[in-house]
Amino acid sequence: MRTKEITIYLPGLTLPLLVPGDVEELIIDPADEENIPLWAEVWPAARGLAQYIWTSLDFTGMSVLELGAGAGLPGIVCGLKGASVTFSDYKPEALELAETNARLSGVKNIACFLADWRNFHLNRRFDWIIGSDILYDPKFHSFLAEIFQAHLKPGGHLLISHPGRPATFRFAKDWQSKTGCLVFETIIPVTVEDPYFPYYSIHVHHFFSYRDFSRQRISERVRSAVEGAIRKAGKSPGENNETSKAKRNGATSK
Repeated sequence: MRTKEITIYLPGLTLPLLVPGDVEELIIDPADEENIPLWAEVWPAARGLAQYIWTSLDFTGMSVLELGAGAGLPGIVCGLKGASVTFSDYKPEALELAETNARLSGVKNIACFLADWRNFHLNRRFDWIIGSDILYDPKFHSFLAEIFQAHLKPGGHLLISHPGRPATFRFAKDWQSKTGCLVFETIIPVTVEDPYFPYYSIHVHHFFSYRDFSRQRISERVRSAVEGAIRKAGKSPGENNETSKAKRNGATSK
């Protein structure tokens, strides 16, 4: 596979990233949606998620599973913030690319796991599960929910980004209701080199529990917004009431 190098710019950080030289060359049958090389693009949602991770979170000593890793940008940024990262994708070419890019950025504590979400068997749990635009199709929602439940540690974090897809908003609302977790939501503006669609508003949903809030490694901006939402709901930070019916997603930053 021919590759080319692009540059990713984050606040105070410049990353080289290898991507396929010509995505069109990878398309064998346009009618075969199972093999459309979605993994070969660095989508705006991945860029937005990488920025949120870089500016807002600390992963020192944490384990991260990136689903639908593709070129691996968000997972690489997790690694730069101190995480051990497992990249997962259903295409071996994607995992080869993610591993190469991680090494290119000096991220060494990595692993790769080849699996389809519909047949996902990994014998471990993680502190974090992250994914950029992985909930675009409702037919995958039940499989991804099973992965989240099976592979997040108790008190773990789920971090999802997307460009405003109704299906993802529906999943986020259902997941919050089902798990009783807290969610911090923010919007990251992203600009890409596209003459027709250069500007995106990337929605980030950061799910975590009340139980361990006092120990969360999050920026002061995020912590302040979350504490405000907790106070609005009549709670105290760290209060252990996972089943509260209070609305918990008031911490929305735009």
